[in-house]
Amino acid sequence: MSEAVDVRGGENAVVTAETGTRNMVSTVRRFFAEPSVQRSIPTAAAALVVFFGLIAYLFLQQPERTTLYASLPENEKARIVDALKNASVDVALDPSSGEVMVPTNDFHRSRILLAAQGLPASMPDGYKQLDDMPMGTSRSVENMRLKHSQEIELARSVSEIDAIVSTRVHLAIPEKSVFVRNNPEPTASVMVQMANGRVLGSQQVDAIVHLVSSSVPGMPKQNVTIIDQNGTLLSQGSADMAGRLSDDQLEYRMRLENIYRTRIVSLVTPIVGAGNVNAQVNLDIDFTRSELTEEKVDPQGNALRSEQLSSDETTERRARGIPGAVANTPPAEAELAQINEQQEEEGGGPSTRSKSTNEVRNYEVSRVISTTQNPSNQIARVFASVLVRDTETLNPETGLMESQPLGQEKLDEIRELVRNAIGIDDERGDNLTVSSAPFVAAVEGERVEWYEQPWFNEVSQQISTILILAIVALGVIRPLLNRILVPVSAGEPGLVVVGEQEDESESVEVSEGESLEDIKAKLRPKKQSISTDLLDTANTYDDKVAVIRLIVGEESGRVSNVFRAMMRSEVSSE
Repeated sequence: MSEAVDVRGGENAVVTAETGTRNMVSTVRRFFAEPSVQRSIPTAAAALVVFFGLIAYLFLQQPERTTLYASLPENEKARIVDALKNASVDVALDPSSGEVMVPTNDFHRSRILLAAQGLPASMPDGYKQLDDMPMGTSRSVENMRLKHSQEIELARSVSEIDAIVSTRVHLAIPEKSVFVRNNPEPTASVMVQMANGRVLGSQQVDAIVHLVSSSVPGMPKQNVTIIDQNGTLLSQGSADMAGRLSDDQLEYRMRLENIYRTRIVSLVTPIVGAGNVNAQVNLDIDFTRSELTEEKVDPQGNALRSEQLSSDETTERRARGIPGAVANTPPAEAELAQINEQQEEEGGGPSTRSKSTNEVRNYEVSRVISTTQNPSNQIARVFASVLVRDTETLNPETGLMESQPLGQEKLDEIRELVRNAIGIDDERGDNLTVSSAPFVAAVEGERVEWYEQPWFNEVSQQISTILILAIVALGVIRPLLNRILVPVSAGEPGLVVVGEQEDESESVEVSEGESLEDIKAKLRPKKQSISTDLLDTANTYDDKVAVIRLIVGEESGRVSNVFRAMMRSEVSSE
């Protein structure tokens, strides 16, 4: 018995669902079968077409454009177009002239954006103004124009460097004098504007100095001064040699630290993964330059360097004759030598003889001279720190990723690798620190709300325009629609609307489960004597009862069939 009840309850549920579906379909059909709805469908379709047409027109309409810059070289146009596209400006090129075109509303904003980036950077031709020089120009004006042309050309040459946005050059060329000693040397000043985040290296500054000094006759390099837009003096002369050495030492230290840092990151990255390691290195470098000269003498080692032997022997004859007479004068040396030889042959020697011997010997003592020059860029100590990201593991209880520090064995392995890579020496006092910590997953930037986005403002403007047009259109069309959709007069309550009689042979088929509203829709023919709309227009209960009586009297057979079908459906449901 319970199974039968359950089956019947299931059947009732299915019948109820089917009945609800049929009721919904019938309601929709009845709504679209209304004469007023049938008459309003073309108007509604036309309104929708107009609405979507306006939307398509507003979105497909091209904005009014204007020329941003005229007569620019092609390379400047390319840079301007790239800069404006990066700034989300709807830039376009004129197909006929090739000029850069932007929307009128973005004209001033585009010029400000380009000015912030130093665009356009093209400069006029310096020698072009010499062609426009009129005849009869004085010599002083001619010299000034020539100097100005040189300044413009030098500025154009310097501006070709990639990091420089704009350049100004000032030349001070004195007038020549007939006295060579009174001719001063020319000087030059260069003002450069650097791009954001860019700086000039020392080699680039020296190149600019050489370029300017070589372009002006008689200008030495120390007379060229270069400054940037921040007022920083870039060209430092020999007077500030100590400052230049300090800058070179700092640059050398930073370059060497960067090399050490790159070694550490490239060595540890394959172990922990890309982006999971950060290293910093601080070097203590001794830039002191020292030179030692040492001389060592070996007393045991000597050598004969030179030897000199000399012997001197003198022979004189005794004086004879009367003292004071001329005959006592000794003869000449040559004659004396001849006389001595004769005397020796005769057996008689000279009366006096002197003989001397001299011997000189020079010895060289062995010695060693050595010069030792210590390097000026010697690393005194190394301080290095390595930070590694913690490992992330899945927690089975919570299902979330959790960070866990690296094991001590892993840290010791990384420390040993880094020690060998950068040459850590404990005796020198070097220090190395390796640790692990959790990293921030992502850097949170500034969040812009959706209603502050540019597209929202544009869409709001378009929708506002469409609403204004719709209000104006409905304000004109609405009276016409009211006259078409709403009857002029519904008549007095209880008044019978007389129309054409329907065919008596027409029958109505009533299905099971149909509601009273469905049956009422079927009983409402296209041509009827009494309009059922009178029930809606009737105000009081008596008026509605009178209208129903009229309908029953007119369609008594159909009403009886309806009640019979309703009673049959109730009996079958029990």
